[in-house]
Amino acid sequence: MESVTWYQIFNLAEAALWWCAAAVIACRVPCTSLQQRVAVVLGGISFIAFGITDVLEATHERWIPLWLWGFKVLCGVGIFSARYTWLGWNRFHWRDREFLFGLGCLLAVVVLIWLQFRITEGSLRGRTSGDAALLGGCRFQAP
Repeated sequence: MESVTWYQIFNLAEAALWWCAAAVIACRVPCTSLQQRVAVVLGGISFIAFGITDVLEATHERWIPLWLWGFKVLCGVGIFSARYTWLGWNRFHWRDREFLFGLGCLLAVVVLIWLQFRITEGSLRGRTSGDAALLGGCRFQAP
């Protein structure tokens, strides 16, 4: 039997926490309007999907394919959209702390993606392009 790593345990625990957040939002947030119900559904689905990304991440053991990064970013956009759907888009301002924090998180993710592919670029060399595609790599084979 294969042993479970701390990385996998952490990701599975994180997934469980995202799913608990989705359950709390669905069960405990009072909705008095259609707009708020849409925000709760959008937020709940986004948190559930974010938990799924963590389960998928646990199976990749520190190598996160580009499609999974994209899935995670979409979940973050969904959570962000749920917040402004709840508040009303007329309250959206480019200088809001929440928006600037979201942009900072997106920038951090882009840097992490770049670092991951930069670090693993050397490990993909010598593999066929088919192997790189199976691993989820997006770099072309160096000539």
